[in-house]
Amino acid sequence: MCVCAYLFVTRDGQILFGKYADDPQWEALAGLDPDRRRTHGKGWTVPATHLKLGEDPRTAARRVGEEALGIRGLRYSEPRSETDFYPSKMVPGEMHYDIWFFVDGTPPKEYEIRVPPWYTELSWQDPRSVPTTAYARGHEDVVARWLAAKTGGAPSEREAVILGVVARANARSRVHDVDGETGNHRVDPGEHAQGTR
Repeated sequence: MCVCAYLFVTRDGQILFGKYADDPQWEALAGLDPDRRRTHGKGWTVPATHLKLGEDPRTAARRVGEEALGIRGLRYSEPRSETDFYPSKMVPGEMHYDIWFFVDGTPPKEYEIRVPPWYTELSWQDPRSVPTTAYARGHEDVVARWLAAKTGGAPSEREAVILGVVARANARSRVHDVDGETGNHRVDPGEHAQGTR
């Protein structure tokens, strides 16, 4: 099971998306191993982190906002939870669960993007106009779910297509787990060619 906090920093209908640099600092910032950093660097991501053992999702979202993005004075919403459930590749016959906490963030009016060294790029994007192929794998479904909640729960036609594509992909791909002793994330090696969350 993976438990993650996604921080949707918004301004004027746009979301702050990023592309990861292959920087070892991501291990401490979000629990990302080198393979995931490289995979996520290939597309747009919603700023996010795996929760540390016992961590409150509000604290995790603040960690993303302040440490990963460096935004001071960000106002945070209360978290909203979503779940994802799909067949595990690491343990055939078993299912894998993801618990996502979505937190909205409103930056101060004077906020200007400053790209930290662990990102190659940060950019305001309209999530409705970003092609699904432009996302790092796994983030298009997160954005579609967030948008569906913002529009009253009914996904748009495009969001429904994204969710359908993601549901089919979930049945045959992405699996990762946390090592109980070290707390490190393990990823099924077969996923790396297609990407992971």
